[in-house]
Order: sequence, then structure tokens, then C-alpha cells
Amino acid sequence: MRKENSTNSINEKLLQDYCNAHKIMSQISGRWKISLIFLLKNQTLKYSEFKTVLSQITDRILTKQLKELEADYIISNSKDKIQSTYSLTEKGNKILDYFDILNKIDFNNYSNETDSKNSITSPLGL
Repeated sequence: MRKENSTNSINEKLLQDYCNAHKIMSQISGRWKISLIFLLKNQTLKYSEFKTVLSQITDRILTKQLKELEADYIISNSKDKIQSTYSLTEKGNKILDYFDILNKIDFNNYSNETDSKNSITSPLGL
């Protein structure tokens, strides 16, 4: 857990306020979150179904990452007396649309040379 007044926390907040992409990236960062989002593409899953597909994930981490995705309104959890089912929200579906765009980019065809006239500069000097 990070201290709210630490330099890292202050810088993180500034970046999230300045750049919506950074905010979204921080919401989907985590070893399993992108996999969880992709698994929910066009379907609803039960907790046990995540465990079946992602056999290496622990119960603690699965629960934690599902709760974080739910808190960020990326997935929704429908609970009844017997089970919980998870599905993507509108925000989650929009994130998937961006993943589809990224999947179409062939990063292997780019050289390591930087074309200075086409590079993007940030007002923060990043």
C-alpha cells in the first residue's frame, strides 16, 4: 500500500489527471486482469469457470483482481444465493475495442530508430 502523500502517489495522481490512457492502463494493470477481461468477451462466467481456464491463478489473486475490476466498473458481478457471475460493463467492452485495435498493430515491422519529426512529446517532458 502506498502512502497518499508520497512522491510516487502524487506523481501517479498527476498522470491520471493529465492522461486518461494512463488512468485506464493503471486500472487494467496486473498479471491477470487483461486475461480476465478477454475471457468475458461475449460471455458471462462463474468464478469457478475462471479457475478452470486460468489454472495457475490463486483464489486470493483471482478474488482480488475481480474485485478491483468491479470497483473500476470494468466488470459487473451478479450474485444470487448459489453463485456469482461476471460480465463486462459498457466500459469493459470499450476497453476490449481498444485491445482489438492494439492486436491489429504489427509491432515486428517497426525499427528501433526514432523518427524525431513524428515523435510525440509530452508537456511533462516524458
